[in-house]
Amino acid sequence: MLSRTKFARKKFAIPTTFNCDFFFKWCCPSSPPPKRSVGPFLIYYKKQLELMKSKGIVDKISTTVKKEIREKWMNLDEDSKLEYKKEACENSEKYANLSHNIPRKARKVSLYTRCAPNHVHLTVSNLNERQRFVLREMGFGSMLDLRSIQLNRDFCKWLVDHLDHNSCALDICGRRLPISTKDVEFILGVKSSGVDVSIVASAEEINHICQQHGVNVVGDIPINLLEGKLKEMKTLGKEFVGCFVLFVLGTLLCPTPKPYIKRSFISILLNIDEFKSLNWAKLVLDFLIRGVRKYKEKNRVGVSGCLLFLMVICRK
Repeated sequence: MLSRTKFARKKFAIPTTFNCDFFFKWCCPSSPPPKRSVGPFLIYYKKQLELMKSKGIVDKISTTVKKEIREKWMNLDEDSKLEYKKEACENSEKYANLSHNIPRKARKVSLYTRCAPNHVHLTVSNLNERQRFVLREMGFGSMLDLRSIQLNRDFCKWLVDHLDHNSCALDICGRRLPISTKDVEFILGVKSSGVDVSIVASAEEINHICQQHGVNVVGDIPINLLEGKLKEMKTLGKEFVGCFVLFVLGTLLCPTPKPYIKRSFISILLNIDEFKSLNWAKLVLDFLIRGVRKYKEKNRVGVSGCLLFLMVICRK
């Protein structure tokens, strides 16, 4: 059984030796910030309550009492209300003067990203064995083995801040870690050799591909649209492969801070038969470096690119 003193020390971590600074910080915290001023009706309401309690008219505040005070206020003429309006105005000016002296906490800037390996894991778990076989043949077998991972955004922000986008290297604790497409292949399992992935096509070609693959939207393509189509698909054709690749690009390999995949990525589906021979690792790394460059040079809050890759490579 702990004594009261020991319990207090254990619960509040009070030091055994007396410390004046600690004592005043613990027992006499800094004065609270001033309360925001209220309107004339609330001032009238509080005064009426105090008056009714002092005269013993009411013991506790009930709905009836509130309604009675509200009706009294509604029946007051403008001259009677003027007194409370002046008081409310004075209180508002006092609060405005005091609020300028309140030290404000710096706003915590979060790192916005749509890189979501857990979404890929959930979607892949719904695929049948024949669909999995087709994806392995296309060179995306590593996506099927991806675990459900939650990104640590604070850690990702720290990594992005320490990534030199000019030399493509991480500067960590005085050490320089160069990054290459081979690292992308090793970590994400996508090919780092072959033909570069082309994302160039005319507007007519892109619209035609969208119609072929049932993506009838204007502008960028919503990720949830692709996710919904994958859940419903049981086929193994080009429409399935194209939909899956776009989904993986938008949620893991080349995500942006927005819940969309760029419409230009549709042009990738022009070469579905060549997917196995394309250099996906170069696309992933180039997209990440461009995203970090824009994040730093344009002072953005969101970053494009595969942040999962950065998290894993720094632990390699």
